[in-house]
Amino acid sequence: MATVSKKEIIQKMEELKDGARLSLRLSPTFGAGAVLIEIISPAGEKGQKKYVMWWGKDEAQAKAKAPFMSSEKPKSIASWVADRAAQWAA
Repeated sequence: MATVSKKEIIQKMEELKDGARLSLRLSPTFGAGAVLIEIISPAGEKGQKKYVMWWGKDEAQAKAKAPFMSSEKPKSIASWVADRAAQWAA
């Protein structure tokens, strides 16, 4: 399976709806960990959205931890993931 580009990750992140999640797997070079990306809309902040990313050995471990990274813009999260030769999780 081919690695995912930063542009593709950003596009998918911008299409996310509340409650939806992107699941990726890092390359073995970077530990083959699971990466989960979700979008949340903070209460009381109309129109605001925040991207939140978890990273762990597998999806359950990633989600059990505090978020690894969060941002109002998708670029920084997408860059981190793409720099680690990620692939879409099967």
